[in-house]
Amino acid sequence: MGTATEASRPGQAPGAGSRILGKARELGLSVPLDLERLALARGCGYYERDLGPPVLAAEGVPLSNAELAIALLAPSHQPTARQIRLAAALLGAADESPADVARLAVDENCAGMVRYIALCGSQFEPGNPFWTDLLSALPETAIDRDHLPHPTRFVEMTGIDRGKVGTFTRWIRARSQVAA
Repeated sequence: MGTATEASRPGQAPGAGSRILGKARELGLSVPLDLERLALARGCGYYERDLGPPVLAAEGVPLSNAELAIALLAPSHQPTARQIRLAAALLGAADESPADVARLAVDENCAGMVRYIALCGSQFEPGNPFWTDLLSALPETAIDRDHLPHPTRFVEMTGIDRGKVGTFTRWIRARSQVAA
């Protein structure tokens, strides 16, 4: 997933060197299961499934939505397509500046995945300056598209919407926010 620079180094423990995953574990979160639970509690209900009860209340977890998104994308735990889609929904409702999100993505070795999400976001929401600014702030990185969800997996698509015929798309994002 991502580029060769987005993987754990040989002999390195999964998550070693990841500040965000370390912070999540210090908070008592099970990675990645509790990260998914937290994303659902923060408004990513589109991806709801029974994951059992959360270990901590969502409002008691001092991770921003951007930090949570980047933690879900951490290459060391080899994120699933679902975790990548959850991260995209959180990034779409990012509570930090694009420059801060980009810096975090670079620090956590997932800039390629964040760049891919931002490219998809700018494709479906060309008028949203968050995606453009995020792309500008991210470094040019190789993107392994074969191991990432198809761009249409980040949006809702309808054929008929409120009586209007045609394809309408909406970026799936966290709807109701719980303060970090």
